[in-house]
Amino acid sequence: MKIINFLSLSSIVLLTACSGSKENDNTETPIDSSTVIVKDTTPITVSDTTKFKFDFAIANIPSPANSVNEISAFKLHYDNAILNDPKNSSKYTSEFQKAINLGAYNIDMAYAMVNDKGEDVLKYMKNVLQLSDNLGLKGAVNAMVGKRAESNLNNKDSLFKILDEIFVKSDTYLRTNDRVYTAATVFAGSWLESLYITCKTAENPADNASAIKIHTHLWEQRFHLGNLINLLNDYKDKKECADLIADLKPIHEEINAVKEPKLMDDAKLHSISKKIIDLRSKQTATK
Repeated sequence: MKIINFLSLSSIVLLTACSGSKENDNTETPIDSSTVIVKDTTPITVSDTTKFKFDFAIANIPSPANSVNEISAFKLHYDNAILNDPKNSSKYTSEFQKAINLGAYNIDMAYAMVNDKGEDVLKYMKNVLQLSDNLGLKGAVNAMVGKRAESNLNNKDSLFKILDEIFVKSDTYLRTNDRVYTAATVFAGSWLESLYITCKTAENPADNASAIKIHTHLWEQRFHLGNLINLLNDYKDKKECADLIADLKPIHEEINAVKEPKLMDDAKLHSISKKIIDLRSKQTATK
């Protein structure tokens, strides 16, 4: 088995466990199709409104797999120096820091994976596993998905399709409002990191066609960011979430002020990109 193929399968397992995780169990070997899944008996107390907002946001914001695939389509140079330092993972102490940086590391790992950087995938896989364990999000893929992944080791597109399907099936895990908050924070970290990578690599687009795609991609984020802010608003009583919303709103307002993608000129792109990069730096900083 090629190392990158093994890493791809492992990435699916870890991303599944950490991004709105589909099942919360104590399984130690999730890719083994013979594994017995431990049933989660946590009482379901999540409010219908909060659950609906989460489902709506997940359905209307690109998944990590789609986000990274879009970035790779821009034909931009891979640069691991812009990613979150793997050494930072052990320095995040609060639940919020762990969750939002788990989302960031998910994207960093997937970004390395689509660029066939096996060594980097290994580094970020370790961080994803560590933070997911710390947050109590260690989950597993069910037997059917495990078999599907094993049979598609040589097809990266199929692996990402499986990841997408897993990502949106969160009903089993999201049993309490606290779990929804953790999942929403992880998701916010993933969204922010994917936009951060786009903005950083957009500083040197490969050609004019790539530049146009980047401008359009950033403009399209007004829909997704609006949904994300709406979801996070349910937790605005938490200081760290209120601070995140306060930082996201000016970005949303600035993107939303651009009425069509062709009006997203270099000056507007630079202004919005700076806000995104600054916010990402703030959220990944160790305190």
